[in-house]
Amino acid sequence: MRHPQFLKDLVTGTAGTIAAIHVSPEGLVLGSSPGVREDEADHWAAVMAALHAVSSRGAEIIGRRTAEHASWGHSVIEDRSGCTLILVGANDGTMLAVVCGKNAQLGDVAARLVELADSTVARGAAA
Repeated sequence: MRHPQFLKDLVTGTAGTIAAIHVSPEGLVLGSSPGVREDEADHWAAVMAALHAVSSRGAEIIGRRTAEHASWGHSVIEDRSGCTLILVGANDGTMLAVVCGKNAQLGDVAARLVELADSTVARGAAA
């Protein structure tokens, strides 16, 4: 499995981030941070594809109600232990996601993901 440098840097350079993955619009794993097993990445990618579909449809509902048509941004799921999954859609249709520990600064992590989605992924550096 590929471990792109930008995912390694994301996990090592963003406090509280445990693991990261990059997924194609079709739900195929494009890369992951070190330590993510291939079977785990495949399962994660399937979940991300489903979340992407739900989030995209939710964004459409918001757009119809507010007359604003912005693209889908991100989804956040927190479990009862305080760990969090953040999923961000990139303009090229791919998705980035991280699992964060309970001490992570979620705003900082989400901002970093959006930055990566808008820059690194958009330029094709992760493909």
